[in-house]
Amino acid sequence: MQLSAQDTEKKYVYQTFKDTRVINTFSVETLQKRQLDFRVSHRFGDFINNWTFVNGWATFFGLEAAADVGIGVEYGITNNLMVGISRTASYGPLKSNINTLVKYKMLSQTEGNGMPITLTLAGTAAISTMLAADNPRSLASFNKGADSYKRFAARMSYSAQIHAARKFGDKFSLQLSPTFVWRNLVDYNDSNALISMGVVAKYQVTKVVGIIIDANLPFDGLRWKSGSGYHVPIGVGFEFDTGGGHVFQINITNSAGIAPTDYIPYTDLNWADGQFRLGFTIARAFRL
Repeated sequence: MQLSAQDTEKKYVYQTFKDTRVINTFSVETLQKRQLDFRVSHRFGDFINNWTFVNGWATFFGLEAAADVGIGVEYGITNNLMVGISRTASYGPLKSNINTLVKYKMLSQTEGNGMPITLTLAGTAAISTMLAADNPRSLASFNKGADSYKRFAARMSYSAQIHAARKFGDKFSLQLSPTFVWRNLVDYNDSNALISMGVVAKYQVTKVVGIIIDANLPFDGLRWKSGSGYHVPIGVGFEFDTGGGHVFQINITNSAGIAPTDYIPYTDLNWADGQFRLGFTIARAFRL
């Protein structure tokens, strides 16, 4: 008995996630060919600190004190390959970063007994464009006095990520994202290389509204050391798909940074101490 073309045709699982990011973490999703995505992300100042509204009317609960702002565009070269460029104010010691992105979907989940997961690779490179600090002990001095190559290299940081996700039915999606971050210049007690594991989940409440969660757990002794000042970045939020290529996310997170080379190494607020802030992301896709 021969199977018909319809029997052998693969049925792919679509929209494991609604957007190419879930709060901070990249998702397995890529843009469609010739699709342009315009993105604006914002992380405000402290909304709650030590479980009290410390800023109150002074900064309108942090809404008037931006911790990081990102604006950029991304473009689908093929259905599985996309590129992007953005500018972030940045929260870490290296400010005013230009971030580039390459993202490629290697595998797509299929229905039945086919491919069980979607697998996507992502790589970023960031360069700080801030003015060099006069203090030679500051990371932002960028090896002042060294040759031009070393000064330029000191401004660079990179990330490489593998995203593996599965959509369970129509409601729930789960993703694991092992991540490698490399910073060319770090403090004397820190490491240039940083490995972490991202965990992302989404529960689709209605066709329009979903609950989203992301966390990035660093495998780094310094960031788990008590009193180091570093904490695990964790975010919880809602995602709204308003149709027509418009996705809006609003979240509460202890991370101030937006780019992976920023929020993974430099998150210094602690959920356990009641320290977190509001954030949002607006994504608008256009077909070119």
